[in-house]
Amino acid sequence: MYIDSITLAAVADELRFLLLGARIDTIIQPTEHALAIQCYAPGSQGQGGHNRWLYLSAHPQLARLHLTALKPPKIASEPPAFVMLLRKHLEGARIEAFEQPRWERVLEIVASYRPADAESDERVRYRLIIEIMGRNSNIILCDAQGLILGSIKHVGANVNRYRVIVPNVPYVPPPPQQRTFAGQQLPRLEPTTVTTAQLAIIPRDETETLAAVPEGADAQAQKRAAPSLKLWQLLVKHLLGFSPLPAREAVYRTTGQTETVVDERQEVWEELAWNVRELALLYDTRRWQPRLVERAGKDAEPAHPLAFAPYVLEQYTETPDLAMRESPSINVLIDDYYARTEWQDAMNALRSPMRKVLQSQRDRCKRKADLLQEELAGLAKAAQYRLQAELLLTFQHDIPQGQSSVVLSNIFESQDEGEPPAISVPLDPRFDAVQNANRLFNKYHKLRRAAALIPGQIEQNAVELATIEQLLADLMLAETPAELTLVKAEVQATGYLRGAAATEKKKVKKSGKQGKGKKAALPGGGVPLHVQSRDGFTILIGKNSRQNEEVTFRQATTNDIWLHARGMPGAHVIVKCAGREVPRGTIEQAASLAAYYSQARGSTGVPVDYTFQRHVRHMKGGGPGMVIYDHERTIYAEPQTIS
Repeated sequence: MYIDSITLAAVADELRFLLLGARIDTIIQPTEHALAIQCYAPGSQGQGGHNRWLYLSAHPQLARLHLTALKPPKIASEPPAFVMLLRKHLEGARIEAFEQPRWERVLEIVASYRPADAESDERVRYRLIIEIMGRNSNIILCDAQGLILGSIKHVGANVNRYRVIVPNVPYVPPPPQQRTFAGQQLPRLEPTTVTTAQLAIIPRDETETLAAVPEGADAQAQKRAAPSLKLWQLLVKHLLGFSPLPAREAVYRTTGQTETVVDERQEVWEELAWNVRELALLYDTRRWQPRLVERAGKDAEPAHPLAFAPYVLEQYTETPDLAMRESPSINVLIDDYYARTEWQDAMNALRSPMRKVLQSQRDRCKRKADLLQEELAGLAKAAQYRLQAELLLTFQHDIPQGQSSVVLSNIFESQDEGEPPAISVPLDPRFDAVQNANRLFNKYHKLRRAAALIPGQIEQNAVELATIEQLLADLMLAETPAELTLVKAEVQATGYLRGAAATEKKKVKKSGKQGKGKKAALPGGGVPLHVQSRDGFTILIGKNSRQNEEVTFRQATTNDIWLHARGMPGAHVIVKCAGREVPRGTIEQAASLAAYYSQARGSTGVPVDYTFQRHVRHMKGGGPGMVIYDHERTIYAEPQTIS
């Protein structure tokens, strides 16, 4: 779902009503691809003015332009160069116009200001151009003469020779929309005046294109030419400004379904042309009817938005479990549709490098655990090696050199009746019996030494694996760049990522000692969450390892209740008792929070253990927040965030 030219026209109309004459106060960059502009629109007829945030995005999949209700959060604390350029030229300027080229997904914001030293009323003007064109989307600042001053994405001649988007180059608009018809490149049809004849003749050209495919063409060419073109695809290919959504809407209003296949013999062209014109005329009449289609959420889950448009979407009216929400503002519906989507995408991009490193370390630990278990299972062979070696020494005078194996009687195993059992002993033909026995004794002693080391290695590896799983959970629970920075510092402190802590740790390990009076600085964990329960009890929530350590061993007392999702990494939750008996409702609320702030966030009926804080202790060899506990009880809870 993306913003098409019709929707952009509705957005522009609303912006003209709300923001013409508004002053640009500040500009921030919430994510890599987006800008947010705070505008102050003065009031009229004695009413006070309003501050509004205008959100502009050049995201490859989420490009858009709309007003947003709240100030968007920022990924980066320092503004990039393009934001500084915009602040230099636009802050303090007044918005004069919103201009949209006909049927284009391009909107120009014209802003101007009067220089302080100017003697006339002449104003300095700038054009901020937002191009909403998928992966080619961009935000470009030009001066009044059309010279590019800067852009959020630079496009060099090696990428696009037709349109170079770099500073100090004249701005070139996107190429005109064209279609291929009768083997020629022609302008697309104007949808407000399209005729039945213009639509009816198009399938014939498609049929001729199919006939032109050679019989010996490869499967891909035949597949591309297969006669499965839908009516809505035909409209998208040949009409100006028609995206798949209005094209499907026109087809649905004509045939009662959206996926109708093109057929020359269909007698739908007259009605289809009429429905196309009716939708397209909204571009000129401006009789907008904003709608948002939502799928109802299960249980207490919020509704999931599916589509929006500035007109009634009849194609969704007969679909079960769908609801259509009306609003006088298309900006409000777009803001609801994209709520935090791009923010989550940007946060995932920040998480990705750390997640890859931690997942690689987790896989390494799992492989090591398997190898250690195999070695542990191999310890059973130690007694066999010793027995074989002793038998070789016993019968050494009877075993000639050069054999690859020998069968010997196990005289060390007592038998009441009959002959002792026979044992086959493998030999190295290069050595005599004594030398082969010594080789077997060496294997025996090696396994005995391993038997003393492997259990400790298994325990150490298990602790490291638990630490990595907790760091992965911390990474998932981090919801802001500041929280991600805390997790990154912890990952660096463990040595999995290069950083100041890891470098210092490496130096200390290499030198074997640390400077007198100097200790490697440990990362902080930030401030744990504080929640007031419905019964008036304070609930503490640690969202990462350091915060877990803080709430469990520093802020909690022995009689406070400690909760944690059973068998999985997640938050430590503390209910401060203050000498009172904790009611069941508060424990259930705290358990829901413990389930939400854990790896089981997307599950239902999560088992949560709870016990008194005095029964919680540090895990041997574990890092911050790594604990073991006993005397626990288990409650099943639905993950729920802070309400």
